[in-house]
Amino acid sequence: MTFDIIGWGALNVDRLCQVNEFAPTDGETFIYNETKSCGGSASNTIIGTAKLGLNAGYIGKIGSDSNGEMMKEYLQSNNVNTDHLIQSEGETGEVIGFVDDEGNRKLYVTPKINDKISNEEINRDYILDTNVLHLTSFVGLNPDDPSINTQFELLEELSSKVTISFDPGMLYVNRGKEFMDRLISFTDILLINETELLITTQKDNFDEAVEMIAPKVDILVVKRSTKGSYIRKGNEEYDIGIFKVPTVDTTGAGDAYNAGFLYGYVKGYSLEEAGIIGSYIAAQSTTQTGATEAIPTNQDMDIPEIIQSIKN
Repeated sequence: MTFDIIGWGALNVDRLCQVNEFAPTDGETFIYNETKSCGGSASNTIIGTAKLGLNAGYIGKIGSDSNGEMMKEYLQSNNVNTDHLIQSEGETGEVIGFVDDEGNRKLYVTPKINDKISNEEINRDYILDTNVLHLTSFVGLNPDDPSINTQFELLEELSSKVTISFDPGMLYVNRGKEFMDRLISFTDILLINETELLITTQKDNFDEAVEMIAPKVDILVVKRSTKGSYIRKGNEEYDIGIFKVPTVDTTGAGDAYNAGFLYGYVKGYSLEEAGIIGSYIAAQSTTQTGATEAIPTNQDMDIPEIIQSIKN
């Protein structure tokens, strides 16, 4: 395999606006700082894995605008292969986010060219040249836009030939049970948060929701915010704690967890150890504004020491 991991998902430039508190209904507040950075759930995760030392590539679509160039340069500067990044006329996707003083966030997505990836634009050989293919959601505002259908068409064709990791996010979860059942049927590693899991299963009880989904995938990873994370594979199960850090911005924390977990998985760590690495990377990502800026490199951390600190 040439690549340890390849990502496929929406590419967005994030405009993050810091506010003291969110405006109430029919009210107003003020923005005291604004930053612009590169984002998109799958790209955040893939950048994280590249910073941790994995050989990573990316499939996505950018426009011919300055945001597209910014996105491409950022991926490349973080050692992510962009040989099959699709660039065409149009505007690059954008997310406008609001982050309050407690690190909570509200995000508004304008998908633009993200939703316009056709089957013919995807190179099969590129996908088959990786250990793990990590996917995330598209918005799919217009039913005629092809990106979501393209994902499913390629999954039907290739999911038996490569390990599929999927973080569906609320956009896909809100599409309903039939949609999620189809997605899960192609998924080996499901990375999902607790709220999404409960909605997907239409259960109020966490344990019941786990019992419904876990048998359908090889590995189930549930991100539970301040309660840590839960990992299940067959009869193996682990509850992973959190690392407490001064939180500035939680944008992309779940994506950062994915990066740490998938790094551990690819490198052959146990599931528990991979979860601990994910928890550490997620915590570090919240210490600065932006989704990937605070993710450390593998040279900046002692993974055995990090693992031992929670196991103790």
